[in-house]
Amino acid sequence: MKSKITLILSLIFIVFVLKIITLSKNFIENFYSRSLYKKISGTINKISSNFSFSIGELLLFLFVVAIIIFFIIAMKKSFFNANINTLANKTKAALNFLYIFVSSMIILYIVFILVWGLNYHRLPLIENYHTRDINDNDIYTLADTLIKNINNIKHEMKYKEINTNYQALNRMVEAEYNKVFEDFPFLEMNYSRTKPIMISKIFLYLQITGIYSPFTSEANVNILIPSVSIPFTIGHEISHQIGIAYEDEANFISYVACSKHTDPFIRYSANFEALLYVLNEVKRDENYAHLMSNLNNDTKEEIKKYYEFWQNYMGHLSRVSQKINDTYLKANNQKDGIKSYSRVVKLLVLYHNINS
Repeated sequence: MKSKITLILSLIFIVFVLKIITLSKNFIENFYSRSLYKKISGTINKISSNFSFSIGELLLFLFVVAIIIFFIIAMKKSFFNANINTLANKTKAALNFLYIFVSSMIILYIVFILVWGLNYHRLPLIENYHTRDINDNDIYTLADTLIKNINNIKHEMKYKEINTNYQALNRMVEAEYNKVFEDFPFLEMNYSRTKPIMISKIFLYLQITGIYSPFTSEANVNILIPSVSIPFTIGHEISHQIGIAYEDEANFISYVACSKHTDPFIRYSANFEALLYVLNEVKRDENYAHLMSNLNNDTKEEIKKYYEFWQNYMGHLSRVSQKINDTYLKANNQKDGIKSYSRVVKLLVLYHNINS
């Protein structure tokens, strides 16, 4: 019993030390994110990239199965074991299983923090800019810029053969993703193309477009999402692979990478997804109507179909999934939860102010 208490206290102490370390963003940024993480994740990625399937998805499945089996065995041996016939012994057996479960979860949490989680406490990307308050005019100007980009790219796409196949887009995004390092050289590290989620249909009902597996350094994409979202989602998940933890920053890095691409459809995906976030921030007034009147009809129809697509998968599962994701993000230093995805607008405004 004493050894069990010692182990639990030791694990809690390690968690406490890690929490103390996260108080220094500069330390996390310079020692962990820009150095140690690149070595850890890069090494893991070199191994996992040799497999065509997602090891992380397989481990997730095995983890869920293991938890279910564990609790079945725990209940059977603690309360339905004929050899244990007293309440005291049943309680002792149950506590032993609880000890195994709790200690395992703490160890798993520590590993998560060391291989990925500390990135949630690095310096925000926005500190690379001279920050200021963003007003409605800034957002309208950004929306106007994105609409012009979309219209121009859409016109260009009419004269080119467009490939919307996931595997083709996956190779193309990976091939030119290093262009993002032109703006953010400190992010440069080993990365690899994303992997398809085998249970993509289930993930649609969970409203999940992609998922990053920190334990295997794998970026995974739901291949059944609308094709216009695929390049941007690939870029988003790879950004997690190179150490970007915040969801708004992952959206931003994906935009930068995809908007620099030579392929027009990939550039279109970047501007399309960015416009959706920006339009959600624009007040529904005469200015909004004016903006939308400048957008080409094909893209208007795509936006309509985009929302109709996701509406088909809205339900109890999606609400539960969003609640879990919201809780996870808030627990990992993203106080806005799922709303943090839309904070990309401020980064986009600052980026376009410099690069316009």
